[in-house]
Amino acid sequence: MFATCVYCHGALGANEVVESFPVGRKLAFDSARGRLWVVCPRCTRWNLSPLEERWEAIESCERLYRGTPLKASTDQIGLAKLSEGLQLVRVGKPTKPEFAAWRYGDVFQKRRIGSWAFMGVSTVIMVGGVALKWVNPELHSAIPMAGTIPTAYHWWFMYRLQFGVVTRVRHNGQDVKLRRTDLGNMRLEFANDARDDWQLNVLHKQGRSIVSGSEAQRVLGKALVAANQEGGSRDTVGTAVERLAAAGSADAFIRQYIATGKGVFSGSWREGTRDQQLALEMALHEDTERAALEGDLAALERTWEEAEQIAAIADNLLLPSWVQQRLPKAR
Repeated sequence: MFATCVYCHGALGANEVVESFPVGRKLAFDSARGRLWVVCPRCTRWNLSPLEERWEAIESCERLYRGTPLKASTDQIGLAKLSEGLQLVRVGKPTKPEFAAWRYGDVFQKRRIGSWAFMGVSTVIMVGGVALKWVNPELHSAIPMAGTIPTAYHWWFMYRLQFGVVTRVRHNGQDVKLRRTDLGNMRLEFANDARDDWQLNVLHKQGRSIVSGSEAQRVLGKALVAANQEGGSRDTVGTAVERLAAAGSADAFIRQYIATGKGVFSGSWREGTRDQQLALEMALHEDTERAALEGDLAALERTWEEAEQIAAIADNLLLPSWVQQRLPKAR
């Protein structure tokens, strides 16, 4: 059972209330369609459970929801908080705009605020280091490495912005890391003249990879999370939802997006407008879930496994090698 968010690689937390599914502090479920999600407390994204047999957990969530007096709900979506701290989101039969607003509104708004906060902190550190040297040179010289901190932070920020690993793609039987600099070399295109399928054309340091099907959905989905890191306002998200609803389905929107020539990430990470990029991310996310629910769980499993691997690497970066060697013996 996976315990890491597939989008931000943060821990999903745990609960002791749903015995058959002890993962997550906020669960969303749809009894009619048999869907169960874990809502990430860090990035608020909905992680679809890859369990083939999730009905027992959904039934437990339904029973707990009905037995909880503290609820806030619309006609089709309800939110309940249990005394143990677990939150439950019950999905009925909402309209597409209503459901999308619940799923993605807070996600993109939180990204937007986080992006502003990160830029603000970066600016304060850079300006503060220079100002301290100008206002109080003695204090500046008394603080160890005070002069190098702003410069080091600047280079770390630039590395993260330009060379951070986004995802991996298969090439000649091996996994190749795709970094942010590679996003400008991705192209969405139709797989054939009939335009009944699409593929992702990726140029990277090892060559060129053409991926299609569930693998293309996985790779492009991760790339869009990075491309849309600035999120969007509620009005922009609302426009994106309207675009997606007007297309009729996620697959139809993707085809329209390619047909209008918006299939290339530009140097500024976006070829279309902000709302088009957000709508494309929503469409890819929903299309991936649809494929998983129709029986193709391989891509979903691969995405979760990749998130677990990246999270494990991040956790071990600050641990000395001798600690990692002794951990198995201590257990």
